[in-house]
Amino acid sequence: MAGPDGWRESTMTSDQLRKRLSLAIAPVAFGIFSACGGGGGGGIGIADGGIRGTGSSVGPVSGFGSVFVNGVKFETSNILNRRVENNDGLSSEDDLEKGMILRVAGEWSPDGTGTAESLEYDDTFRGTAANVSVTTVDSSGSPEAGTFSVLGQTISFDRRTVIRLDNEFADASALEGKRVRISAWPSGNSYRASYIGELDTLPENLVELEGLGRYDSGDLLIGTQRIIVPGDSVFADGLTADAIGQAGQRIEVEGEYDGAIITARTIRPADDRRYEGQEGEDIEITGTVSDYTPRATSFFVNGVAVSITSDTEFDDLDRDQLTDNMLVRVEGDFRDGTIVAEEVELFEGNAEVEASVIKAGRLPDSWDIGGVIVVLTNSTVIEFDDGLSSISPGVSAEVEGIERTGNDGNVFLEALTVEVESDSSPDYELTGRIDRTYTGSGSIKVLGLVLNNTQPVPDCDIVEVEYLEGGSTGYVVDELECAEDDDD
Repeated sequence: MAGPDGWRESTMTSDQLRKRLSLAIAPVAFGIFSACGGGGGGGIGIADGGIRGTGSSVGPVSGFGSVFVNGVKFETSNILNRRVENNDGLSSEDDLEKGMILRVAGEWSPDGTGTAESLEYDDTFRGTAANVSVTTVDSSGSPEAGTFSVLGQTISFDRRTVIRLDNEFADASALEGKRVRISAWPSGNSYRASYIGELDTLPENLVELEGLGRYDSGDLLIGTQRIIVPGDSVFADGLTADAIGQAGQRIEVEGEYDGAIITARTIRPADDRRYEGQEGEDIEITGTVSDYTPRATSFFVNGVAVSITSDTEFDDLDRDQLTDNMLVRVEGDFRDGTIVAEEVELFEGNAEVEASVIKAGRLPDSWDIGGVIVVLTNSTVIEFDDGLSSISPGVSAEVEGIERTGNDGNVFLEALTVEVESDSSPDYELTGRIDRTYTGSGSIKVLGLVLNNTQPVPDCDIVEVEYLEGGSTGYVVDELECAEDDDD
């Protein structure tokens, strides 16, 4: 269905309803709104809203009913028509989708609530998907991770990526050749998609491309993509041809594509600018780490310098565990072009469970999923399949998240993504850290769950477990092995 200026609306009517249900009805089922305060019953110890701030918050949208970004529910009623500033065919908050990287100017509190003064969005890429390669599939055979290209730039997707295609993403062919918009983070020499959405058309053949721009024999190139520059008037936001030069600079180009060459309408600095703040303001961003070395006092997130001080707190990771391309959330003050970090928080999943929902969990805003306590927060992206609109005992859930230990010493899984399906199976799977301090006989403990086990216990920290529900005898290990990415 055509939207403003001929753009395909981000969802059709049924999808808009589903999007609202995800976190408008979900709070009734999950208690999502009360999750943001932290420190509730059971010693959960999650402060989802982070520090108090007045400034800018940039990160992927995780829900609606207002708009959820970086664990904060931002009220948008003060924005006229809930307008989203952009040049990508979006009119208002209603055109946003989960996973889109949004910049919110406003204020927020540690209780996870805030007020937005403005919303800003920008596509990272817009064009045709090509060279789709699926590298990992889930238990049903559907794509879970892989790569593709748009206008020559390589983009990866994974379980954290929100994918909106007109047809089910059953294999690579479902994405190959489709017109798409991408919201992504830089990741080394490529990009990591937070959102992939199919478009019905590209009005006037307008595409958008980001990457390292450079001049070669008078031609402007991003990778091998040639770009015609009709005049200096297409340069914006202080960028000039001389600034790009032969050495190169990451730039963003929007223009008309004839199937081979882009004729630029606008050339500006890359999306890095969206992660910068005003001098002295509070800022919170989610993105990928680059140029990190263990003894350095600074690194970059989405191309913006981050400074570490003795007061910087690290949440869910030690400083020496930071690595390039890791997804983190940084909170701090913006000073002299640098974010002086007050807190650096892991935003990568390090544990998973795929199982039936058993019952409500023992913690606030939690569910018992295959024996693992899963806690939902304002940062959790929840996707419903098979016509479902809420979670309940008996449905199946696939969860990726961060393993945490509460104030009471009990382990739980803080969900980053939850996919809910109607089909359930007696075969469960989980990935997590094996508890080497557990001394129970004939059993192991992973993600806080005790499992009866007769299998050899592998000599590694992170394990993959296939297990069964054994009724009165508890859960039973069927297969046990080291996780593929365990380095220990």
